[in-house]
Amino acid sequence: MGTYSRWFLPIFVLVAAVVLLRYSLLIEAEAAEVNLRYTLDAQQLGDYLHNNLQAPLALHDRAALDAALAGALRLNADAFMLRLDYPGGHLEAQRSQSPSLPAGSPRWFARLCARLGALRPITRDVQLTPTASLQLQFAPELALNRVWHTVSQQAAISAVNVGLIYALLAVLICSNRRMLARLGRATDRFQNGEHTVRMRVRGTLEARALATTFNNMAQEVEWLVDSLQNSRLLLGEQLEQTRCAQAELHAEKERIEVTLASIGDAVVTTDLAGRILSFNEVAQALTGWQAEQARGRELHHVFVLANNFGQHSLRKAMASIHAGGPVVKVGNQSLRHSGGGKFMVEYTAAAIREADGAVQGAVLVFRDVSENKQLIQQMSWQSNHDILTGLPNRAALAARFEHEIARARDGRYLMAVCLFDLDHFQQINQSLGQQLGDDILKQVASRLHEFAGQRHYVARLGGDEFVLLMPEQRDRAAIEQAMAALMAALACDYMCEGEAVPLSASVGVAIGSGRDDTSADHLLRHADQALYQAKITGRNKVHFFDAVQDEQVRTHHNRRTEVRNALRAGELRLYYQPKLDMRAGRIVGMEALLRWHHPLRGVVGPADFLPVVEHTDVIVDIGEWVLREALRQLQHWRHVAPDWVISVNIAARHFQRTDFVERLTAILAEHPGVPPSMLELEILESSALNDVGHVRAIMLACQALGIGFALDDFGTGYSSMSYLKRLPADILKIDQSFVRNMLVDRDDLHLVSAVIGLAKAFELGVIAEGVETVAHGALLMRLGCDLAQGFGIARPMPAAEVLPWIAAFDSAPAWQAATRLAPIAGLQARHPDDSGAGTAMATLLH
Repeated sequence: MGTYSRWFLPIFVLVAAVVLLRYSLLIEAEAAEVNLRYTLDAQQLGDYLHNNLQAPLALHDRAALDAALAGALRLNADAFMLRLDYPGGHLEAQRSQSPSLPAGSPRWFARLCARLGALRPITRDVQLTPTASLQLQFAPELALNRVWHTVSQQAAISAVNVGLIYALLAVLICSNRRMLARLGRATDRFQNGEHTVRMRVRGTLEARALATTFNNMAQEVEWLVDSLQNSRLLLGEQLEQTRCAQAELHAEKERIEVTLASIGDAVVTTDLAGRILSFNEVAQALTGWQAEQARGRELHHVFVLANNFGQHSLRKAMASIHAGGPVVKVGNQSLRHSGGGKFMVEYTAAAIREADGAVQGAVLVFRDVSENKQLIQQMSWQSNHDILTGLPNRAALAARFEHEIARARDGRYLMAVCLFDLDHFQQINQSLGQQLGDDILKQVASRLHEFAGQRHYVARLGGDEFVLLMPEQRDRAAIEQAMAALMAALACDYMCEGEAVPLSASVGVAIGSGRDDTSADHLLRHADQALYQAKITGRNKVHFFDAVQDEQVRTHHNRRTEVRNALRAGELRLYYQPKLDMRAGRIVGMEALLRWHHPLRGVVGPADFLPVVEHTDVIVDIGEWVLREALRQLQHWRHVAPDWVISVNIAARHFQRTDFVERLTAILAEHPGVPPSMLELEILESSALNDVGHVRAIMLACQALGIGFALDDFGTGYSSMSYLKRLPADILKIDQSFVRNMLVDRDDLHLVSAVIGLAKAFELGVIAEGVETVAHGALLMRLGCDLAQGFGIARPMPAAEVLPWIAAFDSAPAWQAATRLAPIAGLQARHPDDSGAGTAMATLLH
C-alpha cells in the first residue's frame, strides 16, 4: 500500500478514541438512567411498606407483617432482603436464592458501573414508628443486565460500521496507488529531459484532474526552459557590465577610506536626514561605535554629548547646516563613549555641497582635547548636576536653598518653593520605554530651565520630581500668575521620535516669608504635602500649602489608615437586626449592620468611621468583606430559616464601579449553597443622582442574577417620581426619622402614608425602619405596611445571638389585634388647632 497504509493506524486510533468516548458516555448515560429508575423503585418500595405496615404494627399482627414483607419482594425484583424490628419481635424476608449474575453481563462491566457511582447495592432504613424500623436491601443485577444489553447491541452496530469504513478506505487507496504510479512514471520521464511527455486524461474525476494539471505544468515548464535559454546570453553580458561597475566603485570607496583614515581627527559624514554615511577609525575610537554599527543611525545617537544642553545645541547646529547655514565650531564638550567613558572634545560642523552649491549632507570633525584641568572641572560639575538633564542636583539645591532663605530673611520678601511631579509618568515609562522617558525628562528640564532664566533656580531631585525656587516675590498673586504660565508651558505635547506625547504636571507650592524662621527642610516638606493634595484632587493642578488643611489632611489620613488596619486585623463585625412581618408574626430576614470592635473604644458604629473612607477604595474592600461575611452567615442559617433574605448596604463608590457586577458574581460563586435571591442590596437614592442610567444598568444586571434591591432612607434625599420610574427597585425603606415621630407629628404621619401609597402605586414592597413601640407597628399595619424593623422588635445583635433570640421571640398581641382593625383609607387634612399626637392616636383607635 505504500505511504497510504500508514494512515490505517492513526485512523484506527481515532476511531477507537471516538468509540471509547461514545461508549463511555453511552454507558454513563444508560447507567444513570437505569440507576435513577433503580433508586426510585427502591424509594417507592420503602414508601409503600411505610404506608402498609402501619396498621399491622398497630395491631401487632405478625402474620400480616410477614405477608406484607413477602409481597414486597415480589413487587420489586431488585429487593434482596427486608428486615423489620419492632417491639413485638423481629421479621426478615429474604429471597430463597441470591440472584446470580445474568448471562452476558460480565463482572468487569459491573465494576465499571460501580466506579461511575451507579448501580450499587442499596440499603435503606425506614423509621415506621418511634419504636419500629425497617431495613431494605437491594441488589442491582437486573439493572446491570438491561444496561449491558443496550451497550452490547450498540457495540455490534459500531463494529459493522468500522468494518465498512476500512473496506472503503482500502478501495480508495488502491485507486490512488494506480493514479500515483502513472504520475510517477510521467514525472521520471520529464525529469530525464523528455519535456514533451504528457499524461493521458482518463479514469476517475480525480485522475483526470491530476493528468490535466500535470500536462498544463509540463507545457508551462517547457516554455520557461526555452525562455531561459534565450535569456542566458543577455544575462551574461549584463553581469559582465555589472562586475566592471562594481570594481570601479570599490576602488573609489578604498580611496575615500584611505583618505579619511589618514586624517588625525575624527570625521563623520551624514545625509540631510542626519543619518551617518561614513565613520573613520578615530571616530570609532572616541565614540566606541564600529563603522558598521554607526552607519544608518542618527548622529545624536552615536555622537552623544553628556551635557543635555550640549546635545540640544548639537541638534540645532546640524539643523542650521542642513538648511545651508555657516560652519559651526564648538569647544569644551563632553563626549560620552559607548563603554561609559567620556572625552572632552571640540567639534566643527560644515555642509557638504554639490557643484551647484546645493547641500547634500554634513561633515562633523571632532578631536579629543581632554586635559587634567578639564577632567577636574568635569568631576566638579557632575557632583552638583544631574547627569541626565544637566540641571543642578539635590546637593546643589541644598546650598542654593539656604542662600535664598537667608536673602529672603534679610530682604523681608516672599520666596516660593515649587515641587513638580509629572502625572502618570510611570505609565509612559512602561509603555514607551525608558529611553523615551529619559527624553521627556530632558525636555521638561529644558522648559523649566528656560522659564527659570537668571532670576529663578531649578533643580532635579530625582525620578520625575523637579524643584523651582522663586525668590523675591511680591505677593501670592504674582506667584499664581507665574505658575499659570509655567503650567501652560509644561502642558504642551512632548515630541519623541516624531510622535507627540501628551503629559501634564502637578505642582505643590509652599511660600516662605523672611519674617519667620522656616527652614529649607520645612518648606520642601510643605511643598510635598501640597503636591500630594494636587495629586488626589485630580492632578494637573497647582496647590498651595495651607497649615490648617495640612492638619486636617494628616488627621483624615491617620483615621483612614486606622480603618484600613482594622479591616486587615479582623476587628470589623456584622450585627444583624431582624425584619418582621407584623401581620404574619414571623421573621422574614435580617439586615446586616457593620460594627467596629475597637480595642480601646469598644463597639463603634458605622457613622463614626465609614465617612472617613467613603470616597476611597477602602470602602470597596469593606463592602466586599461585608458581602462575603453576610453570605457565609446566611449559608450557616439556611437549615433554620431557608427563606430568610439578608439585606446589605452598598456604598455609592462601591456600587458604581464598572466591575461591580463581575466582582459580585465571583463573591456569589464562593458560596454556592446560597441562592442569589436570598441577598438584597440596599442603596441610597442619592447613589443614582450622578448617573441614573449607569445605576439602572447595574441594578438590572444584578436582578438578572436573582438579587433584590431596596431604596434605603427613602424620602430624606431628592426623591422624585422619575427615580421610582427609572430605578428598578423592589422595596422602599421608610426612613426611621419619619416613623419614630409619626405618633406625635402629623406631618411625619402624612409622609409615612404617602411613601406607602407610592410603593403601592409602583407595585413595590415597603418596610418601615425605626419601629420602637407596638403602637408604631399597629398604626403601620393599618396604613398598609406589614414589614418593619427597629428597637421595638430587636436591636442589632451579633450573629451568635440571633438563633436564641428567634427561639424566644413572641409576636406582640397588640400587633395581632391590629390585624383585625379596618385599614385607614386616608388621613384628614390637619386643622391649625389639631394636636398631632391626638389626631394620630384617634386614627389608630378608630
